[in-house]
Amino acid sequence: MAVTVAPVYAAADMLCCLGLGFLLAILYEAARFVLGRSLPAAFCLDLLAAFSAAVLLYSFAAGRSYSGQVRWYMTASLLLGLWSWFSVLDKALGSVRRFLVWIVSRPFVLVYFVLLRPLLRGTGSLLRKTWRKIHRRTAKPNRKQLKKPAQVLYNSNN
Repeated sequence: MAVTVAPVYAAADMLCCLGLGFLLAILYEAARFVLGRSLPAAFCLDLLAAFSAAVLLYSFAAGRSYSGQVRWYMTASLLLGLWSWFSVLDKALGSVRRFLVWIVSRPFVLVYFVLLRPLLRGTGSLLRKTWRKIHRRTAKPNRKQLKKPAQVLYNSNN
């Protein structure tokens, strides 16, 4: 016989599973940001997300749920959390994410323009000068293979 759960406890389970759906969606987006949006990476991430959703749902149901087993409303609320993230919040927070990436990347861009770029330019010109010197010293001079025309004697019997 199935255990009945009070509606208050069922609502608490639904809210927790909704939060798990949000968490899973955020982790999925972070992994897509790190691994890229290529087809093989997306396939692997989709499989990992489905497996992670099942593990999260069953571990929540076994450990913290009031019923002790997975119920349909838990699965529905986890899927609702995923759907709400990808359809509503992801689009709304896209500009915030781009701004945060811009803010985080600024110190690296500053280091590149202030330190690395001038250093690379100086190193490049020094290397070019060095290679030119080496090339000039090791290049064989173009010497004429024949003697001077005054010394060459054609059609002589001697």
